[in-house]
Amino acid sequence: MGQFSKSWEELNFSDNFIFCKVMKDENLCKKLLEILLHLKIDKITYLNTEQVLENNYDTKGIRMDVLLKDSTKVINIEMQTGDYDNLLLRSRYYQSSADVNTVPRRTKFKDLKENYILFICKDDPFGYGIPCYTKKSVFKELNEIPYDDKTHNVFYNSSAYEKEEDEQIRNVLEFIYKLKANSAFTKQLEDSVMLAKAKGLMKDEYMYFQDILEEEKEIAREIGHAEGLAAGLEEGKAKGLAEGKAKGLAEGLINLEKEIFETKLETARRMYKEKCSLDLIIKITDLSKDEILNSI
Repeated sequence: MGQFSKSWEELNFSDNFIFCKVMKDENLCKKLLEILLHLKIDKITYLNTEQVLENNYDTKGIRMDVLLKDSTKVINIEMQTGDYDNLLLRSRYYQSSADVNTVPRRTKFKDLKENYILFICKDDPFGYGIPCYTKKSVFKELNEIPYDDKTHNVFYNSSAYEKEEDEQIRNVLEFIYKLKANSAFTKQLEDSVMLAKAKGLMKDEYMYFQDILEEEKEIAREIGHAEGLAAGLEEGKAKGLAEGKAKGLAEGLINLEKEIFETKLETARRMYKEKCSLDLIIKITDLSKDEILNSI
């Protein structure tokens, strides 16, 4: 299920839309990280949710749920409720992208910050039934010597919360998996979720993106229908159908592509009017930056 497939009433902390809104609270975000990563976060110098990173115009872009920095660390938090395939490779790419996009020019290698990628999974991403999977790099020939490149990858399995020995972590994982708040902190998270869902503007924003998604689905259905007609025409041609029908369908497809493009431009204009970021408009409409700027 996509992140906009649920109704507003069904959303909870483990859904990306609500999770990102709650994590905008620096104190809650800081406390969550200190619990799950067993470390001390000093003053957060940068915090952004749904961060779009594109290293170059022709390289693969990504959207991070939460990206933050303090004086010594860069941390990416991802809430994952499904699609655990290739999670290790995603983690690798997120880590490198976070470095490229947060390290200032001319930074010396010795001054690179600690880089953490934290995946909070609702279910078991690797199937071994433990509550936490932590990557540890060592030299193959000397296992006792750590390979310390200042990178850290941590994957939590909320469904195994009962096996977690640390009470604070256990409470957080139980809240994510069962929506049951048993500690002062998880009650804070619960209250923050309720507050976010009580805001009419957030509901309007969520439903607005649902509308856009439905428009995109309708466009996809139209494209699929047109492609089906084209495939049927090719089969018919092999059986001797008239060439005139093929020409007519081709012209129809051209007109349909124009209509789809105009629909995307209209969606871009609506999103820009609603003050959506250019990165988000590009992601939703699949238009280029120039196409969007020329349409508004």
